[in-house]
Amino acid sequence: MFTWEQRKISDIFTITRGQVLATTDTSEIRTKEMCFPVYSSQTKNDGLMGYYNKYLFDTAITWTTDGANAGTVNYRKGKFYSTNVNGVLLSNEGYVSKAVAEILNTVAWRYVSRVGNPKLMNNVMAGIVISIPSSFKEQDKISELLTDFDCLIALHQRKPKYISKLT
Repeated sequence: MFTWEQRKISDIFTITRGQVLATTDTSEIRTKEMCFPVYSSQTKNDGLMGYYNKYLFDTAITWTTDGANAGTVNYRKGKFYSTNVNGVLLSNEGYVSKAVAEILNTVAWRYVSRVGNPKLMNNVMAGIVISIPSSFKEQDKISELLTDFDCLIALHQRKPKYISKLT
């Protein structure tokens, strides 16, 4: 049995933000030149705004900093571009995982300021304390399980469409 520990976000991650990018500079479809996903604060397509020819980050955890979706946390695998309405958590020590992202996603919404435009800024994110497995091996196993569940859910969501085409 592995143990869990409480860790402050600023103790395990480097905290940064994405950069401004106009929608008109992105492509709606992935091409050879425009091959890096761009994530923003929208909820459709898991925040995918389009594709771009440059990337800012390689595997990280993002969260929406401003607007109606403030506090939404996502694990981003591979090279990607993130807009300025996303905060980005980076770690060279192995803390970037789907498990940690999902754990953070369950509590981040509590820290969103709801005065005016909802916000969860970098300094507030830095102070959040989460309970995570102390073993990276356990984090990886949880991440694999969550990924399997995501695939299973996606498969079942497509199933009715497939069945209706057969009848």
